[in-house]
Amino acid sequence: MPTRESRYFLIGLVTIFFVLLFFVISGFFAPFIIGTILAALTYPFYQFLLRKFHEGKNISALVTVLLVLLLIILPLFGLLILLGNEALSLLSDTSQLSKLFDPFITTVQPIATQFHFDIRNFIDTELEPTLKNLGLTLSKEVGGIISNAVSLILNFFVMAMTLFYLLRDGEKFSKFLIDLSPLKTREELNLYKTFHDAGKAIFVGNFVAAMVQGLLGGIGFAIFGIPSPVLWGAVMGFLALIPFLGPYIIFLPAGVYLFATGSLTMGIIFLIYNIFIVSTIDNFIKPILIGDKISIHPLLVLLTILGGIEAFGLMGIIYGPLIAAMFLAILKVYLKHEKVMERIS
Repeated sequence: MPTRESRYFLIGLVTIFFVLLFFVISGFFAPFIIGTILAALTYPFYQFLLRKFHEGKNISALVTVLLVLLLIILPLFGLLILLGNEALSLLSDTSQLSKLFDPFITTVQPIATQFHFDIRNFIDTELEPTLKNLGLTLSKEVGGIISNAVSLILNFFVMAMTLFYLLRDGEKFSKFLIDLSPLKTREELNLYKTFHDAGKAIFVGNFVAAMVQGLLGGIGFAIFGIPSPVLWGAVMGFLALIPFLGPYIIFLPAGVYLFATGSLTMGIIFLIYNIFIVSTIDNFIKPILIGDKISIHPLLVLLTILGGIEAFGLMGIIYGPLIAAMFLAILKVYLKHEKVMERIS
């Protein structure tokens, strides 16, 4: 017969080995999280393959993984290569930077002079050296990634395998988690549904909308002949994730650049394109993709993205909003649970 001492002993063992297990797999935490997110987002497509073509779970999961790799991961990897090349070229070539800043200086310097501020001196002594050092640092980082190709391939493999097994055995994993939970089945299902909705609201809504804004922004830069369209499009996409900033702080100076180079008509068309298309497209995308799912206040999104980057590095862009979404999901279930308990009492 189980005793209190044996129960505490088993809890202690479970805790110890859980900590050890977490320590063992912590090196692959990032690819595991990404694979889990991709599995949650592609699970409906996996189920569609099962119903439509009556293939086995292994084949359906494998097809889904291959499509994710071909349509998402490989294009993203190619984009990163182009982005790295443009960033290195722009940030390491000070003469190119000077040409880029010259039209802006010519336009703004008369105004700045009234405030006794020398823009040319600031750019030559402060901004350009900082950007050049950033370019050299980026070059070293790219070299480090290439030299750690084995680690990169291993993380890529872990992500793909996580996606495959969570698709194929997702129901088993869900049942296992439900068995561990002390909540009643209805509450558990509601919690998992809320988790899924929160994740979809964050990643499908915010990230897809930001990617589209970045893509359209980069296309605009290329059409209007502004240097480094891939780089600036990527920066616009990243800034689109951050409320109150958005792509404005990139395309407004670019519009000034077009004005300063004598392209008044092109500058006006460029600004109209960015203001009425690039900056507003997310207002159409998010309602379609998110619907009435959980929404997160823009201030909380801002704090979790910046705080996530500070705490976790680049992956904090994902971890921060995800933690916030999970917190809101749990809070929503808790409040419903409390209302039920109040009615019962």
